[in-house]
Amino acid sequence: MREKVVSERRFQGVELVGQIVAHERFLRCEFVGCVADGCSFGGCTFEECSFVGCRVADPRSQNSFLRACDFEGCELVGVDWSLWWPEDRGGSALAGVRSCRLEQNAFDGLNLRGSSFAGSAVRQSRFDACDLRDCDLRGCDLYGTGFADCRMQRADLTGARGYRLSLLRNRVQGARFTYPDCLALLEGTGAIVVPGEADAAPADDAPAAGVPSGEKDGRPGAPAAS
Repeated sequence: MREKVVSERRFQGVELVGQIVAHERFLRCEFVGCVADGCSFGGCTFEECSFVGCRVADPRSQNSFLRACDFEGCELVGVDWSLWWPEDRGGSALAGVRSCRLEQNAFDGLNLRGSSFAGSAVRQSRFDACDLRDCDLRGCDLYGTGFADCRMQRADLTGARGYRLSLLRNRVQGARFTYPDCLALLEGTGAIVVPGEADAAPADDAPAAGVPSGEKDGRPGAPAAS
């Protein structure tokens, strides 16, 4: 079947539920407030498209892919991104993911180097054997999301929370984390974390640090009774 090319068009408020979309190529199109729920895409491509405030749930791909697409304020549920990645693997399906909610997404064996998910919620999802070097995950809600066998050098997870990430299964040299969420790095190492002395509350009668007994506020006081 001949491919239909749709270029530089704006789609707003379009809702597709359980439908089949076949042999269409969308080039630099804009999708605003659209819904695709349980739809099948056969032989379709989305190139340099932007999605704003859209909902995509459980999409099925047959020889379909995205290239350099941008998502902002979208809800993405049940997406297996390995099925939507460019066939040549030389590029990326994603140009950026900003302030989105991703639930039960799968990223398996993908090159996400330098990608940004900043400010997004990526929950109950997985990153397996991905290249996440220089990736921006600042402020992300990563509740229940796991990372395994990933290259994460220089990734930025400051302010991120809820993730599962083991030092034994990921390369994190130069990556940035925020305490106390960075304790997740010890998962699977067998290490035991206990409160340090600085975390313990001082006794009521303990002298202030650096002030000898018998002094108050740094000034000599009455000698201790013998």
